Amino acid sequence: MKQALQKRTTNIQRDLLQSGLLGVLLGLVAPMEGTPWFMFPVIVAACISATLVVHSAGRGTQAIVEFTSALPIATRFLLVTFFVTSVFALELRFDFVPNKYGFLELLIPVVFFAILFDTTGGLFCAALTVAYAFSALAPPRFALVLEPAIPHNGALLAFSATALVSALHFAQQAQHLRKQQQSEIGALLHSLHTAGLFMKSEAIHLAVRFKTLILPAFAIILLYALIWASFATLSTGGGLHGDSLEAYAWGREFSFGYYKHPPFWSWVAGAWFAIFPKTNFSFWFLSELNGAIGLAGAWALIGRFANRRMQLLGVLLLMLMPFYQFNAQRFNANTILLSIWPWTLYFFVRSLEMRRVWHALICGILAGLALLSKYYGAILVATCFFAALAHPSRKDYFRSASPYVSTAAAVLIFLPHLLWLIRDGFQPFFYLADRIDKADRAIANQYFQFILGNAAFFILPATVLGLARWKGGAETTCIQIGKVHGTSFLQVLAFAPFVLTLVAGTVGHTALGIPFAVGILSLVPLFLVSGINPSLNVALRYTRTMVGIILAACLLAAPVLPWLYLRFDEKQYSMPRDEAADFGIELWKTETGQPLRIVSGERDFAMAVTFRSRDNVSEFNSFNFRWASWITKDNIHKYGMLVICRATDETCNDKARYYAGSGSKMSERAINRQVWTAKSRPWKMTFYVIPPGAAQN
Repeated sequence: MKQALQKRTTNIQRDLLQSGLLGVLLGLVAPMEGTPWFMFPVIVAACISATLVVHSAGRGTQAIVEFTSALPIATRFLLVTFFVTSVFALELRFDFVPNKYGFLELLIPVVFFAILFDTTGGLFCAALTVAYAFSALAPPRFALVLEPAIPHNGALLAFSATALVSALHFAQQAQHLRKQQQSEIGALLHSLHTAGLFMKSEAIHLAVRFKTLILPAFAIILLYALIWASFATLSTGGGLHGDSLEAYAWGREFSFGYYKHPPFWSWVAGAWFAIFPKTNFSFWFLSELNGAIGLAGAWALIGRFANRRMQLLGVLLLMLMPFYQFNAQRFNANTILLSIWPWTLYFFVRSLEMRRVWHALICGILAGLALLSKYYGAILVATCFFAALAHPSRKDYFRSASPYVSTAAAVLIFLPHLLWLIRDGFQPFFYLADRIDKADRAIANQYFQFILGNAAFFILPATVLGLARWKGGAETTCIQIGKVHGTSFLQVLAFAPFVLTLVAGTVGHTALGIPFAVGILSLVPLFLVSGINPSLNVALRYTRTMVGIILAACLLAAPVLPWLYLRFDEKQYSMPRDEAADFGIELWKTETGQPLRIVSGERDFAMAVTFRSRDNVSEFNSFNFRWASWITKDNIHKYGMLVICRATDETCNDKARYYAGSGSKMSERAINRQVWTAKSRPWKMTFYVIPPGAAQN
């Protein structure tokens, strides 16, 4: 073993220069775009210097090799990606390297990971840094290093190379994936033939499980959603969040896409209120039910890697995090992934285990729905792909029909939206453009806020587990996770979404929001438990107690919270959204006596009208016909329109006056929000009633 380790150390030292030269060759893509001629000798000199440092390190290099040799390949991949991304984020934050020599920083992680992970690791790292060179470090910041106009084809080539090299690096032990005895089509036909027999045998088994497992689980999910929906109703004074109102306003106007996001989450809201009453509590119940379904998915997913006690403990630890109760209150494109993400991973794991078509089909459908909710779902798809490459049964999996059935199902689900994008001119990408190309320091700050913010969510679970370890000692039996599927596979499922989010945010120069991670951390509690290693029985008891304390405290405090919010945080909670909407609806009825069909103005008030009105009201989003394709000028002239603006919003008032013709009426009113004895400051509002036939064309 020692001789093998020494041989590996020698090989790494020998391969260092090769890997550095590979990084230089890839780096020459940038000189073609305008890097000064002296950058090449500087980079070569840095490679030679690094080689001398490694050769003089002696035992230090061997110690590094000893450490990295024990790491699974997935761990190495995640460490490489995380470190490289962090290097660039730090440089963006502090601007260590002058712009004239900015390309120097690309070499640092290349050489470092060549030392750790041999030539292949250095090649992967070099490819990743080229992607950063083209995207994250693009002009104007590096105008002296890269030319102002980066060719689109060059950037696309860099990203394609990165994807290819990372896949090869990740699957370097999986050779001859295509070598098989029967064709993929034959395997698919055979799977379809056996699916009928399987469904018959499963029907009897399912009937038994329905009484013993499914029905009780369904009751628990409903109870959880009802409790937290009651808390949400009491703690907010009944007011819905703007994201939820947007989901309703869009969901009632069925479309294959909207100007911000793909449509699925709004379809859910539209379908929900086609059945259930249009009340605030009903919306809170939908939001919390989505979180409860996510917890059920986490329960099922954790059960594929751990025993029943660990399964229960993992879900209880998730209940100590705010995602499944408080963040879930905002029903939007992020929170819908609370329910979709863990169930997609569950059926993905099942398709790897059993390689049955129906598991793969459900996995593909759910992955497609994730993409159809937010493009961030691409991180979920990438996670499944890399996890499949890390699985011990990857050869059998890729020889089966499962990955191709999943891919086909996801593509078919997403296809209508893709056609809508092409037809409508890729509107969501213009919205995305507003969130990219921000200042370097702003992007870097959000990068580290994303890391620290999500790490902070695990402080309470880790504290409870640490207390259980201190009071109850360590677990007597060995805590094993990922025994069946391998540590690499589990690590990719648990941590790759987080790392890939950081990469996407930094490469794409995109603002990272902490809510992005609401659905991706369901497996992390397993690593917390295995790392702290508390007595499981004690940990279960402590965690149950903490969950109960939090629930009781929230329910007791809920009626007082709206008053406290309004009393001490008036700026955020004083908006009289519901009060203004109710006044506008009543004013319309008084002035016209006609059903209200179209509302516009400031979005918070207009969307509240669509939800609170008993008429069939459509929102004319910001007076923009492209953002509200269901509205036309003829509709406005035929049905009229109600417009609500703040008196100080000149843009809104000017647009309202543009549409107001003869017979229209403008009213001003000061409106307060009141909770118990606390009143908000008065909001001076203007209401424009444009009756049918009165709108200017």
